[in-house]
Amino acid sequence: MRSFRIIPALAALLTASPASAAPRPRSVDLRHLTWSDQTASAVIPERGSLRLTLDPRLQHRAEQLLAAAAPHEGAIVVADVRTGRILVWASRGSADFVATPFAPSASVFKVVTATTLLEKGKVTFETRRCWEGGEHSIEPRDLVDHPGPETQCAPFGHALGRSINLVFARLASRELSAADLRAQAALLGFAGEVPIDVPVRAAELHIQDDPLGVARGAAGFWNGRVSPLGPLFAMHTIANGGERVRLTVLDESARVSDGRAMTEATARTLRRMLEVTTRSGTSAAVFRDGAGARVFRSTSVAGKTGTLVGGTPMRMYSWFAGFAPASRPEIAVSVMLANDLKWREKANEVARDFLEAYFGPTAVASRSGTGQRRR
Repeated sequence: MRSFRIIPALAALLTASPASAAPRPRSVDLRHLTWSDQTASAVIPERGSLRLTLDPRLQHRAEQLLAAAAPHEGAIVVADVRTGRILVWASRGSADFVATPFAPSASVFKVVTATTLLEKGKVTFETRRCWEGGEHSIEPRDLVDHPGPETQCAPFGHALGRSINLVFARLASRELSAADLRAQAALLGFAGEVPIDVPVRAAELHIQDDPLGVARGAAGFWNGRVSPLGPLFAMHTIANGGERVRLTVLDESARVSDGRAMTEATARTLRRMLEVTTRSGTSAAVFRDGAGARVFRSTSVAGKTGTLVGGTPMRMYSWFAGFAPASRPEIAVSVMLANDLKWREKANEVARDFLEAYFGPTAVASRSGTGQRRR
């Protein structure tokens, strides 16, 4: 039997009194947690020892990456796309930040907005949008079309990967209601409870009903708090073609469907949009080496970043949520880091390094001569 660090935060979570849900989350006593090289087990009252879904090797690597990144608060959670099994549940800080709706969702929330627009037929991948401004805030003047030619244009299919605030803010303020966004957010894990077999806290979503409130919320400006399980579940759902597959930590059930969050056509379009992030969007530099070559030779990665600065105490929140391979997904990953305004790494770097550990050296191009990583 291999010695392995017990996860106190996860232990506290799983022994808590579960909130009402159907089916009801199971309480687990992790005081007698044991690890082998390939499995983790916990004691359940009146049931004896039960295996957990956590992967010891991947759990250890995730904890190493969190320690190296050294955020004040941070978390990594990883799931098997096909089954919903949680493979990694790693947290750093004063609480279990996998299960705690601690951080604002920031631009990761644009996944909800994009899904809602696509589901309602308001846009396609090719819909061309133009904009000017909106990088740091959304103001009333931003919702009015610019009187002259706007300086930047792109297909809507590129707006998610490039995280263009004003495209999402304008479209949502004109085409969607706050209720539309709230309903889709609940289906994707950004509002309310994520379907999982252990007790976790519900995400908090606050979007004002007026057009400016809808615009700001749709772009991800301080619209509530979410745990890393929310973005994980959203990516897990897209990777499953729009089907909501229940997540599980207890290794005792088969794959369980929880209905649909979107059509298969919408999921396919979102997958294409999310690949833009690592190919030419906000994570292109992180997923390429110093010579401009892709880090992953044979594995495409779909994902979404998010960054937002603020709060008390002041934090720079960074997110990466995604899945890989993009064409035939195996795992979904969600990383949240809360740093000072100076930091060692952002969430997309930690996610990349975890994916390297998961897929192994055969999927990764040589790092020789790559130069300094972008921060």
